[in-house]
Amino acid sequence: MSSPLPNLLSLAKKSFGRPRLLLLDCIRGQSVELTQFPCHLGHVENAAWVAPSLQPGEAGCLIEAKPAGFALTAAGANVRVNGDTPAAACTLPAEGLTLLQIGRDLVALAAGEAAENQLAKAQADNWRLFLLADGHTEGITHFRDLPEFVRQRNLSLEVFAAAPLGLDVGFKLAQVFEVLGADIPGAPAPTGAWSMDGRTGSLTCPVCWQKFDPGDAMNIAAHDTLRGDPILGEDARLRFFPTRFNDLGLALDPMGLPSADLACPHCRRKLPPGFLEVPQFIFSIVGAPSAGKSYYLAILLKILQQSLFRDFGVVLKDGDPTGNMLLNQMKNQLFSAPRPEDAVLAKTALEGAMYERFPRFGKMVALPRPFIYALGRATPGANPAATDNATECSIIFYDNAGEHFEPGVDLDDSPGALHVASSAGIFFLFDPTSNHGFRKILAGSPDPQLAQSTRIDQQDSIMAEMEVRVKRLLAFEPGRKIDIPLAVLIGKCDVWKHLVEWDKFESPLQNGRIDHRIVDANSARLRELIVRVDPAIVAHAEGLARTVRFFPISAFGHSPARIESGPAAGLLAPDPRRLAPIQLEIPTLWALSRLVPGLVPPAQ
Repeated sequence: MSSPLPNLLSLAKKSFGRPRLLLLDCIRGQSVELTQFPCHLGHVENAAWVAPSLQPGEAGCLIEAKPAGFALTAAGANVRVNGDTPAAACTLPAEGLTLLQIGRDLVALAAGEAAENQLAKAQADNWRLFLLADGHTEGITHFRDLPEFVRQRNLSLEVFAAAPLGLDVGFKLAQVFEVLGADIPGAPAPTGAWSMDGRTGSLTCPVCWQKFDPGDAMNIAAHDTLRGDPILGEDARLRFFPTRFNDLGLALDPMGLPSADLACPHCRRKLPPGFLEVPQFIFSIVGAPSAGKSYYLAILLKILQQSLFRDFGVVLKDGDPTGNMLLNQMKNQLFSAPRPEDAVLAKTALEGAMYERFPRFGKMVALPRPFIYALGRATPGANPAATDNATECSIIFYDNAGEHFEPGVDLDDSPGALHVASSAGIFFLFDPTSNHGFRKILAGSPDPQLAQSTRIDQQDSIMAEMEVRVKRLLAFEPGRKIDIPLAVLIGKCDVWKHLVEWDKFESPLQNGRIDHRIVDANSARLRELIVRVDPAIVAHAEGLARTVRFFPISAFGHSPARIESGPAAGLLAPDPRRLAPIQLEIPTLWALSRLVPGLVPPAQ
């Protein structure tokens, strides 16, 4: 709010000659003129100003007009005058500003023309942090962000104060921390103070996976001068909690421009369009390093888009074109490359291009970029490609480095794989060509993926580690199974499908529906094979989740070629002209049919 008291001076003129105080609620920007004395500030009957933090019937303070100024008497609540707790009563100056804390509310009282002018310029949605000694400004941020601002810079609560922008005097930081319920060593947080612990709320951030409610989402400033977010740094646009809106309901930034973009209040990353309007489902793809997650995901998006429209009349749209750019480039590279040499995808590196750095629980950490796609039913009619623009849900994928799933990774410093605990479906990508049991029974195959690998197979350990992590994050005891469905994807089935009666593995897509009975039958046949070859995978999977299905898939549908020369010499890559994925989309369609059966209906 650029000027929360635009009418205070005109009000003051109307009451000329009478005792007068102007009051500003410094947190909410609301103002009131006090002209009838004595008056109560609190939550009692006929109070001149109601303190939102007090309970009905709870008194705050009484203000009386005196010849030399005003007298304040504390009446039971936690009342502080200019940072100090009054013994019982105190005198307020006839000219100047007085700062009050009443319960968990902060207010400013102006007496006299100079103080009125200053209060009229105050901006309750922007607070200034400054040194008590000389008034030097350390930074400007939203009131709710002050504790994080202080922690990021390791500032002393004893030497800094804070006030709405425009005021020359401020509140002690200890008061601000107390009002917000922020952690002060040795002082318990007051009950009911505003806080977000990241564990409660109806929404889950697709970047940091902390929870919040729709009303706690931040807006991103639109004005070019509003750069220098106190948490993200000087290059980022300011994030703020809106207090002003235009006639269309759009939030206005501190410079008065409409600000349509939203950000997570925890990590402050920009949220995708429509995030507040439709359900978001996280699909976590887990797998060992070099298991083929990047190839799987890039090809899946192409095949899934085709199958959803062809088999179910559902359109899969790019829900965040800017955020999805890297994954879309990978998809286009694979399907447009003329030669295997041009289809090589770079390995996903820890903290590489697929990661962004954002704050999480007070630390700047690398978090995987979310790839968000919207699903909506196609509109029947003359143009079969048209949609009614009614997005019904969004699905979110990540291209994690496999190292993030390995045992021993510090989850506080490297939390990149924690999305599994917030997911609506977990997909474990198992690579048979790196598994000792499969390699043994496939000995003699000419497939180059079975050549001796220098990486030790630890896929069963990764599955076990995933179980430990998810149950720890959900506060589950070891024997309790999660309700998140788990799909175990046995990849590269073009290499091993001769080990089973492949002709019995039917497609479950039947007449615009997915037949769960066929999914179950295929899963049972594949489970028998895995139990014979490596039963640890089955044991870990079924020890983690109540609902487990095993799926045969192949991203390429053929053996990749070894690159003989050039920058990619020695690497394996698919032949773009021979790409023929096998049942790649089935696990995702199975998960969607459980989550949104109106879009992907199961067979009756």
